[in-house]
Amino acid sequence: MYIIDFDDTLFDTQAFKEARLQAMLGLGIDEKLFWETYYEARNNTEGIFTYSDSLHAAVLSKYGFDEKEVLQFLHEITARAKYFLLPGAIEFLSFLRNSGQTIILLSLGDPGYQEIKVKQTEIDKFFDRIFMIDATKEDILQEIFSKENQEETIFINDKVEETLNLKEKFSKMKIILRQNPAIPLGRYQESNLPYFKTLKEIEKYILNYAK
Repeated sequence: MYIIDFDDTLFDTQAFKEARLQAMLGLGIDEKLFWETYYEARNNTEGIFTYSDSLHAAVLSKYGFDEKEVLQFLHEITARAKYFLLPGAIEFLSFLRNSGQTIILLSLGDPGYQEIKVKQTEIDKFFDRIFMIDATKEDILQEIFSKENQEETIFINDKVEETLNLKEKFSKMKIILRQNPAIPLGRYQESNLPYFKTLKEIEKYILNYAK
């Protein structure tokens, strides 16, 4: 079984956010304000993920910007989500699909917004189950492993600290990290977990790993 993260694992979230920044610059929203409002919209006071186009537009409207205009620009970027898939993502998912194993997408973020992004990329067809969660992946993994064998599971993610924390709780699952350029290389090196820049490299590792 494969459990795969979405943002920065299959999807170039950094490029996606940069495109949104560029759109906002065109509306006169400077970079500092964009990021301040992005993080304001990203989580609530309880740490729950809440980011969506509509919430970001609403936050920016408090600074005098036209909410409908901002929302339209953000919607346009989200509608082009399939163009932000990481190179080789479709080929990689096809490779996993051909393995005959169960494939699960486990995505952290506002569930409604994550669902929109995933559907826009058109990769939902590759997965047997899709989980969109706004707090922690631990509960979902606990549910999955109440029925499935950890030792027969490969978990593919980009976030080092999150993955190490999950590894402590689910020590038997196998882990592969997709190197996120926004995370210092040293974090990956210190993790003692296999990590790769590209999905093609991960595919090759899986092929060798399975021998």
